[in-house]
Amino acid sequence: MRIRRLEFQQSFPRPREDLFAFFGDAHNLDAITPPWLHFRILTPAPIVMQVGAHIEYRLRLRGIPVRWLTEITAFYETAFVKLRR
Repeated sequence: MRIRRLEFQQSFPRPREDLFAFFGDAHNLDAITPPWLHFRILTPAPIVMQVGAHIEYRLRLRGIPVRWLTEITAFYETAFVKLRR
């Protein structure tokens, strides 16, 4: 299996702590994902964000079902790193 790497940075005019509180909760992805993607988190709540945590998702892209698994590979008080498979 080929592993691809995507790196992305984005700036927000908010304190990092406020942003981390929102993005640190995987279930908030539902709030920011367009409804036409039929996005669902398959991992039951609560998801404890920590190194080694796994989060499974599914969505439909142009009618094609897509599933993926995210592994948290690094976790700091105000940042975390995800590896998507």
